[in-house]
Amino acid sequence: MMNIEGIVNEHIESGFFTAAVCGVSVNGESVYKKAFGIRDSRLGEECNVDTMFDLASITKLFTSTLILKLISDNWLSLHSTLEECLPEAGDSGELRGITLHQLLTHSSGLLAWYPFYTKGDENFFDILGDIQLKSSADGETLYSDLNYMLLGKVIERTLGMSLDDAVERYFADQLRMPSVTYNPSGVENIAATEFGNRIEKSMCTARSLQFDGWRDESEPIVGEVNDGNSFYYFDSVAGHAGIFSDVDDLVALGSLYLSNTDEAFISSDVLDVSLRRQVGDRGLGWDFGEAFPEGFGHTGFTGTALWVVPERNLVVGLLTNRLHVSEPKNINPFRKTLFNEILKQL
Repeated sequence: MMNIEGIVNEHIESGFFTAAVCGVSVNGESVYKKAFGIRDSRLGEECNVDTMFDLASITKLFTSTLILKLISDNWLSLHSTLEECLPEAGDSGELRGITLHQLLTHSSGLLAWYPFYTKGDENFFDILGDIQLKSSADGETLYSDLNYMLLGKVIERTLGMSLDDAVERYFADQLRMPSVTYNPSGVENIAATEFGNRIEKSMCTARSLQFDGWRDESEPIVGEVNDGNSFYYFDSVAGHAGIFSDVDDLVALGSLYLSNTDEAFISSDVLDVSLRRQVGDRGLGWDFGEAFPEGFGHTGFTGTALWVVPERNLVVGLLTNRLHVSEPKNINPFRKTLFNEILKQL
């Protein structure tokens, strides 16, 4: 698949990212896996196929997968409300009747983003009660980190364990995805991301919100979650961001959605629903939009992507560190070019 290599190397040379790993699985078999570039510009050490990346919002797919598992096991249903799942949410009229289906499909109407760390260590639900929560009507799709912060809280309440323990139990242990983790302590082979939280800092400034705890902008973030809410407010463990993984385990997550057997992690009836558009271009965690030429997937702010095409039994994991450059660029055209090239190669 020389054209894939040419496309990736061209974008490294053009300063879109310094490192990338691409893994392609067809019919459950790896047909392509290759690493490119250097994982940390300070060190000059080569990226390899085992390099771990901050998955950013692909964390949401691990969260949605756990929710679907709990629905499969009859702990929850798509129609469960936040009032039923989280007593703390019951005091808020704007949160009370929101369903898991609305959270999963980004159709709750909740605000897209809010820097909770600007409120110090105030309680999450107290902050939710103090801010303007709704920015669109129920039933309209608005991609929101808040939806998945709440889903992470639902998982913790339902299972009676922390989210990082749940991820370790179900993904690292039960599903044998050993690299999947929050807070990858002691791991050196991790791709660097942004130089401090420059982007979020400007977002806070634009909203006239103050925060004094920013990380050093002269050093890249390595081994710590890039996302500000996850790092500064949720101690790096949240439903919307925080998980690290290598490409094999990222592909393994996508492959769960091609496994429709009695032993499958997600029951067949729930799996069938999860593979369909629900509201607009949103599925149960998945994005069916134009970022993906076929099937569905999800992207991450740090430069990551997972793409699944059930009709072809195809899963593609793409990891880049697009924030680890002096001026981060939009890599969506690169992703689409690469995905179309993979289809052509197949």
